[in-house]
Amino acid sequence: MRTLIHPGGQNPTDAGLFGPSSVTWHLHADPAMWIGGISALHLQALHPIAALGIAQNSSFEEDPFGRLVGTGSFIVATTWGTRDQAERAGARVRAVHERLRIRDPKSGKSHRLDAPDLLLWVHCALVRSNLHAVLRGGLNVTDRQADRYVREQRRTAALVGLPAADAPGSVADLEDYLSAVRPVLAASAEARAIHRFVSRPPLHGTHRVLRPAWSAASQLGYSLLPDWAHRHYGRSGLPAPVATAVLRAARRAALLIPRRRRLDFPVPYLSQALERLGKESMPSGRWLREQTGSR
Repeated sequence: MRTLIHPGGQNPTDAGLFGPSSVTWHLHADPAMWIGGISALHLQALHPIAALGIAQNSSFEEDPFGRLVGTGSFIVATTWGTRDQAERAGARVRAVHERLRIRDPKSGKSHRLDAPDLLLWVHCALVRSNLHAVLRGGLNVTDRQADRYVREQRRTAALVGLPAADAPGSVADLEDYLSAVRPVLAASAEARAIHRFVSRPPLHGTHRVLRPAWSAASQLGYSLLPDWAHRHYGRSGLPAPVATAVLRAARRAALLIPRRRRLDFPVPYLSQALERLGKESMPSGRWLREQTGSR
């Protein structure tokens, strides 16, 4: 039996940063989120300074799975962990960002990894990618709920050091930001290297069997990018109807896996949340359908 960990001093009914009455609680349980995360990697690399930051400071190429597990741990901690677990996850990210720098070889300037404009870009690219993936995957999310999700994600932005008010509060705000930042974006040499690596990482040992699945997932994530991102990279993805059909088929297959098994990786924060809050707090697409009229 898995041992459930309750941090000392925590309220046993602690609903964490979002809680079961949030869109985030339920949307983040959708299997299409995995494809959204891969899509975000392709998109985030189009910011030249962000791409330099990944190239100069990331361990992705040496330990791709370690990097993905770390990102997954942050998402599940901030979604289903207690408030203390979420805040500690944010503190770890801030500590890493505070000590690292990015050197631009063209200008000779040094940039902080926690510069507000970089934090905003990474945040918006991830939120856009996640939301777009679940919508294309067939999750029933209304326009109002989509706005709520974007607004709720301000709490995550604040955890990593971006003032919450600086992050978009609606889908329209998010799209306005992406339009405004487009003149800065480019497929730099670093971006293309990241794109190639995400498309076909050099998996070794027991991970070699994952190469076909990873390549297919990366191609699908790339296909979900906006057309202007494809133009930067110089190649199109799968035709939109094909990408949508493949994503929906993969999502339906993944939904056959029991939710706890799917969502307790890499850390069992969901099981801990259900232990605190009751089985009725289990994330569910049904909750989103039933809350259609909620604000």
